[in-house]
Amino acid sequence: MGAFTVYVKYKGGKRDSLEKAITLLKTYLKAVVDEQKTFDSSDAVLVEDGTTPTLQDTDVIVYMVRNIEKSVIKKQGGTVATAEANDKILGMTDLNKKICEVYADRLFQDSPKELSGAIYHEVAHIKSNQDNAMHKGKNGFLTDAPDYNGTPTDDNNKFLAGVLAKKLTMNASY
Repeated sequence: MGAFTVYVKYKGGKRDSLEKAITLLKTYLKAVVDEQKTFDSSDAVLVEDGTTPTLQDTDVIVYMVRNIEKSVIKKQGGTVATAEANDKILGMTDLNKKICEVYADRLFQDSPKELSGAIYHEVAHIKSNQDNAMHKGKNGFLTDAPDYNGTPTDDNNKFLAGVLAKKLTMNASY
């Protein structure tokens, strides 16, 4: 057993919001880890831009970018057309490029709750390897228009726990 880790690479936005979001995310991840048998702990770690953490093959990195114009996905040749067309979308995951990102300028008043929820949501996309099909039949943080003011539901935690051990290769150096 070991730890499941979500790294959040800071590339723009309010740093204090991200620090608070990391604290919230840690509590969310503990509930997920409690639902499965592969990991005995979890962590959420803030990573400074210019720093490249060493990722295990089960870890996830989510980039917090200032706005969609600073998209890591777009810079790496992916498309963010869906988010460009809908300014209510807080983040995107490119399953082919294995990149997750959240847009700081779309958060309501730099809300750490909204940010931590959006990170959780993008982690669920990449770990499940599902695009918008992931939203079908989901509630809480995993719907197509989530309200991040609460906490992930038991169903959200069970869903994420069920895919948490999936291996993937993500690039932490963008």
